[in-house]
Amino acid sequence: MNTFDKYLLKKDKLIKRRIEIDSSLYEQLSKLADVYDASINKLVNVAIIEMIKTENVKIYQRPENEIAESHNFAIRESSYNAMEKLREKYGISIYKLTNIAIYNALNS
Repeated sequence: MNTFDKYLLKKDKLIKRRIEIDSSLYEQLSKLADVYDASINKLVNVAIIEMIKTENVKIYQRPENEIAESHNFAIRESSYNAMEKLREKYGISIYKLTNIAIYNALNS
């Protein structure tokens, strides 16, 4: 593994999807986008990649009265295909898997 492989994602075809994200999670991502040299979209992709690697798909306790807002994302094709497999394996929707990935990344 070279230095670039360590810190950067290799190019992948992107699939555009509209996904509902819990508003509190999206707010936290928005704040992180100001800290890191990454867009919210890239932060979501990194969170998804980490969830796929660890297969940590435990459902978290969603805050009461939490609303979900739809946002457009460009998800890496390889990640989206892996999430489809997790969806089939665990019976959890892509929307919930995405929120779980974000929650796990924010709380790791």
